[in-house]
Amino acid sequence: MIYTVTLNPAIDKTVVIDEYQRGKVNRSINTRKDVGGKGINVSKVLKVLGIDSVCTGILGNENSNFFLNYLESLNIKSDFYLVSGENRTNIKIVEKKHRTVTDINDKGFIVTHEELKKFIDYFLSLVDERDLVVLSGSLPEGIKDNIYGDLINLLKGKSVKVILDADNNSLIEGVEAIPYAIKPNVYELKGLVDIDEKDIGSIVKAGRDLINKGIEKVLISSGREGAVYVTAKNIYFSEGLEVPIESTVGAGDAMVAGMAYGIENGLSDYEVFKLAIACGTAKVMTAGTEIPDIERIKEITSKIIVKPL
Repeated sequence: MIYTVTLNPAIDKTVVIDEYQRGKVNRSINTRKDVGGKGINVSKVLKVLGIDSVCTGILGNENSNFFLNYLESLNIKSDFYLVSGENRTNIKIVEKKHRTVTDINDKGFIVTHEELKKFIDYFLSLVDERDLVVLSGSLPEGIKDNIYGDLINLLKGKSVKVILDADNNSLIEGVEAIPYAIKPNVYELKGLVDIDEKDIGSIVKAGRDLINKGIEKVLISSGREGAVYVTAKNIYFSEGLEVPIESTVGAGDAMVAGMAYGIENGLSDYEVFKLAIACGTAKVMTAGTEIPDIERIKEITSKIIVKPL
């Protein structure tokens, strides 16, 4: 089973307008509310790919029913640990004229030391060595940057494979614990090692260095420039496809979903990489927080060219 962990979930309120007018009244074309948070986004795409996962993590009690009912409506299993407080609401302003998304992210609940300890105990009781865990996303107030590293060490003690998708200090701390796989973009990678983010050779070398530390799979995304996949046995590169971009929101999460699906199903490195790129590309072609459909993912998969390096 795949478990996706979201420690700072959110309600994503998407507001579509033609063009933002600063200091004036802006009329929305339409609005929608979705359950969000990076781990939850991964589970949504996994569902499209036809594989079950369990959304877990920490959820504020005050508006938890919105999350639980939403996930149930998508037939996605959930098993969150509830804490006091309200889950944050993130506002995404989509400008159709400029094809841009502006994010306004709320802080959300505060997690106490005791609540965090109880969550960790609860979470560890859910997983065993047959499972794959995705740790991704930002952290709520009260949780320190070392949480992902701590969870990775605890999960490795149970022989559980972990995919880490984080940034800043939580990524640095997590990488030190040597997860099974990571998926940074080039800018997040630059926070780990000194690279030239526009030079493929530099990116590949950074990936190799991480493999030499003990991480088994490193998927590095670089937007329109493409992506690199470095494993103990293979190095692959694929240029970005020229596609109409609707929104980059959740593209990285979609790539993680493709990666997790491939690892869980024993696909080759080549197949994992191709599927991850297809999922991410399909997502940028999909408006706002909506999830791409499987037919689009399949169509894109057939067009992707992967080159061994």
